[in-house]
Amino acid sequence: MRLHARHALAVAIESVATVERRRFTTLALVALAAVGIAATGAAASPFARFAGSRCLSSLHARLSSGVAAGSIGDTVTLTNVSARTCMLRGYFGVQMLTANGHRLATHIHRGASVTVPATAVRTVTLAPRGRASFYLGYADATGYELLKCPTSARVAITPPNATNPITVPWHLQPYGGSVQHLRCGIITVSPVFAGT
Repeated sequence: MRLHARHALAVAIESVATVERRRFTTLALVALAAVGIAATGAAASPFARFAGSRCLSSLHARLSSGVAAGSIGDTVTLTNVSARTCMLRGYFGVQMLTANGHRLATHIHRGASVTVPATAVRTVTLAPRGRASFYLGYADATGYELLKCPTSARVAITPPNATNPITVPWHLQPYGGSVQHLRCGIITVSPVFAGT
């Protein structure tokens, strides 16, 4: 009986030890996975080395226009007017406004068009007074007969990953759709790229 009791006790102790070892192993694997995910995320982020350095409102924007048959092609040049280096990556938001600040119909297409060259998405680092740009294009009134789309009095452009726009006094009059189904405010934008 004593031998049987000792054997049963030893089995119970071994079972508890096995459960604890498995629990410890599971916790260790979870911790290692969390560390790996955090490290991967930090390595993948283009802003990892410059925490808090996104270009937000420290930009001056200038518009230069070009014309193709039936289309307008603009280049928006952005200058870092702050005293620190900042970064941009991706697409700017664009919203046309009236003189009173009311929104006009604005439909943004990200990519390429007749007047917007195909441009790869890249991270752009701007030193103080450094410049970056993006293309902006849309159809003009050609082919729309007597139909009229509204012209903006101002335009709000919002840097990638930001919420506060930069408002500039630009006059855009984008057309779209067809004579039968007019759709005003269609604008194509490229991702930001280095230089002007």
